[in-house]
Amino acid sequence: MPRLAIALLRHAYTIDPLLPLLLRPCRTLAAAQNELRWLREHVDKLVQARRPVNRKLQQQPKALLRRLAVERASGKPLQYILGTEFFGELELRCQPGVLIPRPETAASVTHLSHLIQNAPALPSELRVLDLCTGTGCIPLLFDHDFSSARSDRRLQLLGVDISDKAIGLAHRNLARVRRWKASAGRGDVDFILADVLSNPFGDQTLDPPCLKAALNFNKKPYFWDIVIANPPYISPSAYWSTTTRSVRGFEPKLALVPPPRPGNNDTEQADYFYPRLLTAARDAEAKIVLLEVADLDQAMRVATMARRIAIFDGIEIWRDQPDQRNESAVGISAEFPVRGQGNARSVLCWRGLGATWLGRGRATKTSRTTRA
Repeated sequence: MPRLAIALLRHAYTIDPLLPLLLRPCRTLAAAQNELRWLREHVDKLVQARRPVNRKLQQQPKALLRRLAVERASGKPLQYILGTEFFGELELRCQPGVLIPRPETAASVTHLSHLIQNAPALPSELRVLDLCTGTGCIPLLFDHDFSSARSDRRLQLLGVDISDKAIGLAHRNLARVRRWKASAGRGDVDFILADVLSNPFGDQTLDPPCLKAALNFNKKPYFWDIVIANPPYISPSAYWSTTTRSVRGFEPKLALVPPPRPGNNDTEQADYFYPRLLTAARDAEAKIVLLEVADLDQAMRVATMARRIAIFDGIEIWRDQPDQRNESAVGISAEFPVRGQGNARSVLCWRGLGATWLGRGRATKTSRTTRA
């Protein structure tokens, strides 16, 4: 990373003595000014709240503001300092140890929700299962977007994660959304602890349990209409070469890089979650599956995995902005359709009635009519 020009640092200091600190992570004066404004607003809210349990509030506001600016200068993500991040129209709580929600993920979830909002033949209860849920952002946004547009269908949404900290935060975000967005998000939303990588036929005494055991213990359905997952998908080499210092220093590696397995090379480790996620979607008899990926190369590999299990009627790749018109297809394989603009972001699979829900044509396979 290039060094900041002395003239830029001096100019920033003349505007506000704290701006040079924020220039370190922000790199541009405009971005630093924005972050300083957000930090100042955050301090004002904290001081006005006058929470005696918060030791930081024992400081003077100027001292507190400087402390937060120093934390930001160290590379700590702004979302962890402010304690929230926007995900679509929702403002969700963030905390260290749980991955910060990304806007690209929100774009995919919102687009999927919009596609099926006016779909024919939707069941009276639409079930959505989110694996590796983190903050709970995906079920909460899907519930918000879908319920805001359509009230004649009941939603049941379930988020699953291996992290106790993530599940606790997801429950707090559910309470937050219901408190501040009471008019939207009427679905039945819950979050449970489970390890999606655990063998469902293996040791059933593991803690956390495998997905099947967790569903059974929590009296949740086995069958789901839609399965969504944003799993760890970064390879060890990409983790060190493509992620920022802020990500490596503060966000949980567990949520970014899959665990190593004997004999797996770099690429195989990056893809480790996808076979299990596809198996879980098959067992759940999901009609739509949306899996987030890192880039086009991984999207092609995951799409190929999905094709090999031979249960889907269609597979396509979504970019960061799937609702936008396609960019130039130069260098893109015609093997799977690619939609939208930006970096390849997700792999979408469908079968049975999922085709009509997505507007991809008629259902070509018989769908299950009996609910668990």
